[in-house]
Order: sequence, then structure tokens, then C-alpha cells
Amino acid sequence: GRPGGQPAGRPDGHGAHDRALWDVQQVALYLRMPVGSIYKMTARRASVRIPHIHIGGKLRFRHTDIDRWLELLTVSNLDTLARMRERSIKVIHGHD
Repeated sequence: GRPGGQPAGRPDGHGAHDRALWDVQQVALYLRMPVGSIYKMTARRASVRIPHIHIGGKLRFRHTDIDRWLELLTVSNLDTLARMRERSIKVIHGHD
């Protein structure tokens, strides 16, 4: 294997990668998901939205944002997130 145990072409999350912007393919490799799934998670109406940035018509992702997002998606946080989402929907639509 490679030093550090990272597969070839996979962002390693060290040094410059912490500040670098990733493209869709790099995020897909990091999360071990199909590229199409990453695109679906950037849609406005996606049930689970991945943090992303639009620059010049291209999608970009910060490594730190992806890692924070993964922390929020842990099983222990799912109930809390669902409750927060319900509250925010009520606020947005003006329901008390």
C-alpha cells in the first residue's frame, strides 16, 4: 500500500488538502460514493444536503466542511437534526 494507508488518488486530509477545494470526484472518492450521489446531495430539495460551493459554474467542497458534515450525520445526531429541521420548517413557513 501507499504510505499513510491512503488509496492512490484519494485526498489524504493532511497539509494543503485541509485548505484545498475538492471537486466532485475527489469528494466521491473520500466518501466512497458514486459521483451521481454527490450531485444529488447538492440539490436544493435533497433530503441530505452536502455542504458545497459554486465557483464559476463548478461545484467545490472544503475538506473541513465535509468532515464537520459527517460528524453531524452520525447516528447519535440524527434525531436531533430531524427535530431541528422540523423547527426550521415551521419558522420558515410561519407556523408556531
